[in-house]
Amino acid sequence: MDIRKIQAFAKVYEHASFSKAGKALYLSQPTISAHVASLENELGLALFDRIGRTVVPTKAGEILYFHALRIFDAADLALSELRTLQDRITGQLDIGGSTIPANYILPEFFAVFCQEFPEVVLDLRVGDSEEIITAVRDNVLMLGVVGAVLDTPELTYEPILQDRLVLVMTPELQRRFANTDTKTMLFTLPWIMREEGSGTRMAMVSALTRLDIDVRELKSVITVRNAGAMSRCIQAGMGAGITSASTVQRALNTGRLIAVNVPDLSLERYFYVVYNKRRTLFPAAVCMIEFLQTRTGFKI
Repeated sequence: MDIRKIQAFAKVYEHASFSKAGKALYLSQPTISAHVASLENELGLALFDRIGRTVVPTKAGEILYFHALRIFDAADLALSELRTLQDRITGQLDIGGSTIPANYILPEFFAVFCQEFPEVVLDLRVGDSEEIITAVRDNVLMLGVVGAVLDTPELTYEPILQDRLVLVMTPELQRRFANTDTKTMLFTLPWIMREEGSGTRMAMVSALTRLDIDVRELKSVITVRNAGAMSRCIQAGMGAGITSASTVQRALNTGRLIAVNVPDLSLERYFYVVYNKRRTLFPAAVCMIEFLQTRTGFKI
């Protein structure tokens, strides 16, 4: 099978569109269609069902895509290892970040990394911790940086940074509950929540559970899928929230928000770099892990 035809097939699979696949590969739609048709003729199997304008992979298409990812990995790994013979770390590194690391922590580290390894091209994907971990498990991403650990035995989690979560609200909201006992305050506050799958929410649930509080019993007024949106909702006075101090530091410094101390509520966690231990890591991925561990003081 021609690698170019497999690349065309994979892009159609990923974009669910022949025209979008063509744009991604800088090829015309007829060329993409011809590559896929040639593959289907060679295999004697349909790879896609064309339902109107919708392109849906068949079972054969799903199987081929699974193996196509490994073909691409093998080719990239071979090139990367050959480049190391020239003392060069090169290639594209697909790395995922949950929303807080991706938006508030990793950019500064990446800037230095790219200076030290200028031939590495980073492709950063952003999602919540569960989405990034799932992508690493499924070999869609080689590395992820997340704020939670899930029960995924095939994955390795290396701690790289300690994070401090804070319960924050506006001064006006804090004054309303100034003379209220802790549990009453927690059950009465309007809450701004992160979504299921967020590492921040998982840490919050764990901390509240230790106080015998079920997060589902709290008064949620809105659920957001982004730490920046959460910060803005809190500053707008919609309610209180638990989030990483790094996402609200400026608002805390200016007094727009107040961090409220809750006795016995432990709000510390770690960020981890996660990878699939069954997968051969590219030299660039190994360098990234070592770089993050060294720069954050978590070199083990």
